Amino acid sequence: MAKIAPFNGIRFGVSGDISRLIAPPYDVIDDKEHASLCKTNPTNIIHLTLGAPGSKQRDYRSIGGKLHKWLKEGTFHREQEKSFYAYCQEYTMEGQRLKFWGLFALLKLNEFGKGPVYPHEKVHQGPVDDRYKIMEATKANLEPIMVLYRAPNDPMNMLYSSLEGLPPVSSAVLTNGTRHRMWKLSMPHTRARIQRMIGKLPLVIADGHHRYNSALIYRRAHPRMKGVDHMMVLIGNTEQKGIRILPINRLITSVTPITLDLVRDMAQFGRVEKIGRKFNKSLLHLPKNTLGFFNKKAGAWLVHLPPLPAKTAPRETLEVTRLHDILPQVIPVKEIIYTKKAAEDIGSVAKNPSVLACFLPPPASSTICAVAFGNEFLPQKSTFFQPKPQSGMVLRLIE
Repeated sequence: MAKIAPFNGIRFGVSGDISRLIAPPYDVIDDKEHASLCKTNPTNIIHLTLGAPGSKQRDYRSIGGKLHKWLKEGTFHREQEKSFYAYCQEYTMEGQRLKFWGLFALLKLNEFGKGPVYPHEKVHQGPVDDRYKIMEATKANLEPIMVLYRAPNDPMNMLYSSLEGLPPVSSAVLTNGTRHRMWKLSMPHTRARIQRMIGKLPLVIADGHHRYNSALIYRRAHPRMKGVDHMMVLIGNTEQKGIRILPINRLITSVTPITLDLVRDMAQFGRVEKIGRKFNKSLLHLPKNTLGFFNKKAGAWLVHLPPLPAKTAPRETLEVTRLHDILPQVIPVKEIIYTKKAAEDIGSVAKNPSVLACFLPPPASSTICAVAFGNEFLPQKSTFFQPKPQSGMVLRLIE
């Protein structure tokens, strides 16, 4: 099954709070936040994961030089002993305080389709090339990808609970109240126990498909280089209360304006329930087998899809799959915009009769795992995992 290993972590050489040095993952940061984080601190990790703001061409050579300059000057220090690193993030979502636990480790790379690491979505070449060039320039894993196992009775829970009363080696509290803590696990018996527990489980890539592909390319390009068989990951359990799998909704632009006829046409796919002329927040909290829609002319409505036969392939049971089967049959699709903030985009939808907002229920972790373990892919932009681990808690040199 999955082969994990401890490593000599690279950490910021400061004690206490590191909130001004860490940043969200590179692929969830917009230009405004990029510029703001760069101003926060001259050694914020963003200077490595994204480089200088405002540039159309990323300066990979400069990024690589900066990392090794920081190592030489003591901004970063390299741990002497190989360790795993336990990570806890506490955050607030929809008024509820949640706690996510995970483990920073090295994961042995495997070509897709051969297990025990399974992707659930396809990748685009541009981001793969970008992250590969970052690896070439830095010879490092600057950020972890997130991989998940599914264990209703998590073998790691006892270990994580024992850490609560111990001081972390790194911590940060951000302005939004999110708290990050990390503990070093370097005792040989602890490391061996972790490898036994997690090594039994198959893993699904939650976030980081592009970086995993970049690591595979890097390994092929440097077959004799030490350390290229592994990459840094954050491993967590899909069944813990602190993880949320959210849908990514769609804004569909039609070639022609949408009318009330669309509501009638959708009745062939399930029971239609009209919920008013204006946007309704119930569209953001849909149950299984339900699709939600809003349009300026047609208003807001639900389509309650009939359940599928028990032997239906897991991918075909996903509401996002069924949505993409339905749409071409009822409207001429011109453009699809994927959004995690559909409620904030409703203003623009309400002004354009040719735009249809489509809302989805969250996919179940069991279905995502079943799709991945069957070597299938979810439709593009199907999931958004929360929380996102902060970059800069720990790095790893490829050595």
